[in-house]
Amino acid sequence: MGVSPLDELWSAVGSATTLRAAHDALVEVMPSIEATRADWRDFHFRAAEVYRRVAESDRGRQREAVFLAEQHWEKGKKIAQALADAAAVHSKRQQAVESSGSESAAVAVVRVGCGVGEPRYTVRLRDDAFTKAVRLAGFHSDYALAKAMGLNRSTVKRARDGELRPGARFISGALKALAPFEFEDLFEVETNE
Repeated sequence: MGVSPLDELWSAVGSATTLRAAHDALVEVMPSIEATRADWRDFHFRAAEVYRRVAESDRGRQREAVFLAEQHWEKGKKIAQALADAAAVHSKRQQAVESSGSESAAVAVVRVGCGVGEPRYTVRLRDDAFTKAVRLAGFHSDYALAKAMGLNRSTVKRARDGELRPGARFISGALKALAPFEFEDLFEVETNE
């Protein structure tokens, strides 16, 4: 039985000794957008280990490597928790179907706690994480960042200073300019009650 192409790529990732080499190698093994959550969980946990090893060998980029290791580890934990929650909901639904004999009754059991009035949400910039991501991406000014995001410099500055809440264009521009960071890394959602 031979080694799969993905295993060969992961062995190349494992041999990375610099942050740049790790980035380049991880891009090659990153799951597709259609991949399962389990694939993404495994990728994030393995990427965290790669960045931890790189932090020991690339001392000049140790802080960035540790930061990225923590980010990937947290993403992997979130996905693992979501998978566990989904399994629990599925189990609860199966039990409800077995006891009531009705799928609609099962849905009602699982959805307990959904209120009539939906809360309003606000997206807020995670200042420290956003600043670190900007530095890691190599942007040395708001102008350079704004150009990469496709926005005016004043819009970026006002959002970073907290004067302006990030809108859809800001969020999409940030995700494009600061890839591979994801929404949860750069922004948080607040509930306005």
